Amino acid sequence: MSYPRKIRNFSSFIDGVSYAGRALEGKLPELKLQLASHRGGGMDGPVTQDMGTEAMKAELTLADWPPELITLFGTRQRMTLRPAAKGEHDFSADSYVATLGGLWTVVNFSDLKPGSDVPLKLTLEVDYFRMQHNGAELFEIDIEAGKRVIGGVDQLGELRKAMGL
Repeated sequence: MSYPRKIRNFSSFIDGVSYAGRALEGKLPELKLQLASHRGGGMDGPVTQDMGTEAMKAELTLADWPPELITLFGTRQRMTLRPAAKGEHDFSADSYVATLGGLWTVVNFSDLKPGSDVPLKLTLEVDYFRMQHNGAELFEIDIEAGKRVIGGVDQLGELRKAMGL
């Protein structure tokens, strides 16, 4: 029997600075296509068509309020989240590297309560998302460049070429 290699932990970096030990939670963007429905004459039902990628959002929750992160609001800085997976049969680990770029749009200070943790939650509106697994690229999505490479296939390459880009 084979056990799954589960994500056991993660580290986070913003603009190359590590927030290990301070980051409580990281949320990667959901990959989702924007779809249009089409049913032409002679078709027995509608089919969906790929109309591009839906907006992506990432979040990072920290145990403290680092001033250098609060002042990211309204700026563009890269964030890297590095989850690591491990199985049950050996001590090897799988490395995932998620590189995210975009605009920092939300700084949520949470509710102030005496005797309670008051985390800081940051939200990044993502326009660049690249994921690697053990050094191999799984995908790279660059919204501004019109680039969507999934499993080594540039899904938008011919479209860019047709537009003269």
